[in-house]
Amino acid sequence: MHISGIIKTIKVIVTERKGYTDRKGREYKRKRRVRACILPPSSFVTKGGFFTEKIEGNNQNRLAVLAVIVEEIQAAGKVNALLSEYGEYIVGRMGLPYKEKDLSVISVVLDAPAEKINALTGKIGVIDGVSAKTLFSRF
Repeated sequence: MHISGIIKTIKVIVTERKGYTDRKGREYKRKRRVRACILPPSSFVTKGGFFTEKIEGNNQNRLAVLAVIVEEIQAAGKVNALLSEYGEYIVGRMGLPYKEKDLSVISVVLDAPAEKINALTGKIGVIDGVSAKTLFSRF
């Protein structure tokens, strides 16, 4: 989208300081600072300082890859139970035991609404001995 489609309003903020005198009696005039802020239209939201288009309807499915590292083998049962609970959204899953480091790596491809993917990632991430991160596609 072109930048002109994003700009809705330009807001000008003027900051003024009062004049002051230093220890030697020298006077300084007011300093004036002008800043321009670009405000996006209501159909856009800001995230991390960047303007991103708001997704209409939270029911849209997103494709994502969930990476899970299981450092404690006792936690594997809890992870499997959560993955089974969200099984309807799982496209594919690959688990690799890494015996040299005594841990397991699981990658899961999901096709689900963002809320479901975030919920699964959060539930897995709070299990002791487990780390989880998600990578979303743009579409």
